[in-house]
Amino acid sequence: MFYDKRLILLSFISIYAFLVVSKAQAQDAAMQGIISDNSTGQPLYGANVVLKPVAGEKFMGAAADGDGFYRISSIEPGTYSLRISYIGYRPYTDTLDLDEGENRTVNVSLQPDDAQLEEVVVEQTTGAVWKQEGRQRITPVELSRVPSPAAGDLATYLQTLPGVVSMGDRGGQVFIRGGTPTQNLVLLDGAIVYRPTHIVGFFSPFPEDLISGVDFYAGGFGPRYNSRVSSVMDIQMRHGDRYNFSGSGSVSPFAGEVFAEGPIQEGKSSWMFSARNSFIEQASSWLPVERQPLKFGSQLLKTSFTGNDDRCSAMVMNTYDRGRMDFEVNDSIKWRNFILGGNCIALPPDSRTLMQTNVNLSYFSNSRIDEESSGYSSDIWRVNLDMNLRQYIGDIRVDYGFFSRLKRLNYHMDEEFLGLNSESLSQFVLGGHLETNIPIGERLTVRPGAAITLYTGDYAPSLEPRFRMSWQPFGRETEEITAAAGLYRQAVTGISDMRDASSVFVAWMTSPVEQEQMEALHATLGWQQSLARGLTWSVEGYYKQMRNQPVPLWNTIARFTTDLAQANGEVYGSDLRMEYSTSWFYGMLGYGFSWTMYEAAQDHFSVWFDEPVQQYHPPHDRRHQVNALVSADIGSFTAGVRWQLGTGVPFTRPMGFDDILDFRERLPDVLRDQGLRRVILDKPYQGRLPAVHRLDMSLERAFRIIDPGLTLNARAGVVNIYDQTNIFYYDVYTHRRINQLPVLPYLTLEMKVGT
Repeated sequence: MFYDKRLILLSFISIYAFLVVSKAQAQDAAMQGIISDNSTGQPLYGANVVLKPVAGEKFMGAAADGDGFYRISSIEPGTYSLRISYIGYRPYTDTLDLDEGENRTVNVSLQPDDAQLEEVVVEQTTGAVWKQEGRQRITPVELSRVPSPAAGDLATYLQTLPGVVSMGDRGGQVFIRGGTPTQNLVLLDGAIVYRPTHIVGFFSPFPEDLISGVDFYAGGFGPRYNSRVSSVMDIQMRHGDRYNFSGSGSVSPFAGEVFAEGPIQEGKSSWMFSARNSFIEQASSWLPVERQPLKFGSQLLKTSFTGNDDRCSAMVMNTYDRGRMDFEVNDSIKWRNFILGGNCIALPPDSRTLMQTNVNLSYFSNSRIDEESSGYSSDIWRVNLDMNLRQYIGDIRVDYGFFSRLKRLNYHMDEEFLGLNSESLSQFVLGGHLETNIPIGERLTVRPGAAITLYTGDYAPSLEPRFRMSWQPFGRETEEITAAAGLYRQAVTGISDMRDASSVFVAWMTSPVEQEQMEALHATLGWQQSLARGLTWSVEGYYKQMRNQPVPLWNTIARFTTDLAQANGEVYGSDLRMEYSTSWFYGMLGYGFSWTMYEAAQDHFSVWFDEPVQQYHPPHDRRHQVNALVSADIGSFTAGVRWQLGTGVPFTRPMGFDDILDFRERLPDVLRDQGLRRVILDKPYQGRLPAVHRLDMSLERAFRIIDPGLTLNARAGVVNIYDQTNIFYYDVYTHRRINQLPVLPYLTLEMKVGT
């Protein structure tokens, strides 16, 4: 078996054993609440909560999480002074009388105040190094540091992280720790996003103006997140301003963008709108690059409604992408996302339960038309309802929830040499999850849990145990060991043309190989440490064992196929990160090592290679990757520098050519008809492409035109400043290499209106 059933039993025994033996301390009091921005209702991640006895010196504290939620438990009855603070906001103070066994809810909205910017408080750590429970918290501050034509964009920032492999300037493909793009779970306010990037690799539909924060798990994530086997990117959008109108507009050779927000009913509700449209197709005709037949656009509207104890929002998003990966042929690809969803989070007065509910519809379609007029198309939509709850039993936090999903998948292929292939199917899913956060003493916290999923059709019920822990061996919060292990399953898979990782068309289907789901076993172990003020570093090793990985049936003829075979895989590697930050300077250096191997048994291997089993490194197996990022405030300017290096990825070498005669419409003349040219391929992925490296730079300055109210931001930069010729992919049909962008200067102008 891929996993030992005894591990599942042990996980649940551990949960209930800790619940039984832990002291709930019912005689003590507790307090909790949600901390938010008074203008927008936005949760303030990392807000500092300090509770101090009026007649004593010892104090207790907590920091707000991504939902703005905090809790302090095991409080002796008495009178306390409360102080809640956050950099840039007026602190909130109060005096509380807490009775025996009382569970007090204190929700606070903080007022912005520029005078508080210099205040020093203890905050939860963000940045590229520090993780909590395996989660890296990404904020708009991190996004804005990366020099790029799409500065402040989530897609650009992810490419600076070790363990994240991007194939280049086109296509938007992201591979995380050996996983494929369709194995990454991307959520936007709880709604799944099937293609989270645009066709130009700098851009996504998620600029920093929209984002409150992102919880990023490169692996080892908890049971709340299921249905994917590689990684999680949970994007939380900000709310619009409930009191004031503001907006901005920007233009560059790559894209134009508008953003606006304001109140619907002052103090109670708000709206927020963002739209992007590409200009690169038009602008490339006068830039020093070949014409770029690439187009993208996105639009998003969100409304938010905030009460004393709850906040709800609704949003709609649409994206559109169209273009060609190889500019010299007529093959074109296009895709579209559509999302409609609602989200509510509530903490009723004196309740011990934080409740979050999501209802959403996600739709994705993509198609490809080649120059022979044969075409592929595929679409998937999902209706989702889930509820996540958090409760406390003494010091033990219990997270649990329930979900239901209805999915519909279609694909339609005019496959070369094979004819028409199409299928439509539906799937209904029910499930739930449970995880406990159990402190053991002052230094160790363990988080056992599990997810269970029930399917219609041929799939058996799925039970996925998970375990996470953190340990501060020296009793200091600045030095911590983290670890995670778990089983992950995925019933829906996206199939791409695996001859090279640049192919962006995806055919969505359920795992069709003997009706077995994809499985992955994760294990991670890491160390993170603050060495001095502003200097932190971390290292994390990881191991993945994969099973039932659907891969296209191998054929020495280069063509797309939905005939699938089964592969098992193994991934291991490590990420090393170092970060230094002061009030005016930020620097990050990251190194990633990764080793990915697939093993597949197919009849074709015996016919062509006399070996029924082949082992190969898939086309996203990048062995070494280095990223360096610097951002500095120099007088009135902000300068950014980014350098990246990645070793070559595997590709399949052509072995020769032949011609094939088509008997489907008529009997050909074998002496006179030339037939169709085919490429005969060698063993899978035995070659390696050259290494890629690039230096990007930018310089930005803000000009106050009307104070306050109108600001002009100007950002000038250069992509690939030393004009390195980096390969995008190798076309096995024509023996041509397709390159990424050469040196490319740009200027972005942004006008901001509002207080």
